[in-house]
Order: sequence, then structure tokens, then C-alpha cells
Amino acid sequence: MIERRGFSFIVGGIEDSMIAALKLYCEDYKPDVAAYGGELDAKNLREALEHLQPRFPLFLVSYGDGKDSFQTALGPEIGAPRQYRHDCGFEVVCCSNNARGESDRRRGALGDVGVNEMIEDTHAALDRLQFAAVVGDEKFLLNQEPLNPVGVEYIAHMSEMTAYAVHFDTYFFWVTPDRREPASSIQEIEIELFPSTGGTNSDRPGVVLE
Repeated sequence: MIERRGFSFIVGGIEDSMIAALKLYCEDYKPDVAAYGGELDAKNLREALEHLQPRFPLFLVSYGDGKDSFQTALGPEIGAPRQYRHDCGFEVVCCSNNARGESDRRRGALGDVGVNEMIEDTHAALDRLQFAAVVGDEKFLLNQEPLNPVGVEYIAHMSEMTAYAVHFDTYFFWVTPDRREPASSIQEIEIELFPSTGGTNSDRPGVVLE
């Protein structure tokens, strides 16, 4: 159970759940929806989107960043798992390259989806959602706080594309690996002593008093 509550498992589960929810809600125009593992600053995103234009309309889902706060240790032993609360953000980048121009890319035209509609669909699909992981007979929440929309950022200022990032905040609990090992009895200890010089207690091997 503990390894299934690790950081990577939970972040990946939330991203996969967001992708599934977007695909289901937007099935009428079947956009490409994928995870994005690159840097989320505007410059790097613009460079990445230039190579992704054949996949537009496109949603890119990504973990942003977060902050940990210690909650509790799951055992008294050294190396016992520790539980942290992780307050963080996830982003959905909405991308369009409607050839009719910036206005049509935003609003849509002649049946093509626009970025404004994609932003609206992102909110409709994801606002206040919680996701659960089911592994065998086990089921537990991935994000203890439902996804909260916190803003929209204009990413691409380019003539051939329009892209906005829709930001969500949430938090989840994750657990460190169990580093406890079975105790082993000590059979023998070997100590090698070397005479020290100087000081009033120089006759004591291996000890120097300052």
C-alpha cells in the first residue's frame, strides 16, 4: 500500500485522470489530449508547441510545482515511512492553430473549436473533481482537495497559433519509501587503538584531551 502512495504514483494518477476526463467531456470533437513533461514557462512551451501543431486542437496536461509539509511518521523506527502533504498546481494548456486567424482561433469558426471553447470545456470537465486510484481491492483518493481553478495564462503570442494555460490548485498526501531493515544481532566488534602523544592523559590510547 505504501509504495502505491508515493509521489510519482499520485502525480501520474492525477495527470492520467485529468486526461481521461477531458477526453470524455470533449468526445464530440475528439481533441488530442496528452501529458506534457517539459518546462511550463511560456518560452519553452512556445518552442514545444511549434513542433506539435499537426496535433491541434490539443490539450496538454501537466503537474506544475508544489510545496511539502510534514504530517506524521508511520512508525517509530529510523527509516519508517513519513507522510507529507503536498500543496501543488496542475495545468491544462489549450492549443489551436485555426488558419483563419487569431479571432477564429479564440472563438472557433465553421465548426472548428476555438481556444475559448477549449478553456470553457477544461473548466466544465475538471473543476472541483477528485480522483481515486483502484488497485486490486484497494481504493483511495489521489487528491484530497478537489481541483480548484485559479486562473488562465496567455502562453503563445504567435501568428500561427494560440495557446492558454488553465491553472488548478489542489493538495494530496504522499508517503516516503520504507527504509527499515530487519534488525541484526552484533556478533563481534573489532577496535584498533593507536597511542596518542601530548596532553596530561597521553597514556590513554586513542584519546587526546585538548
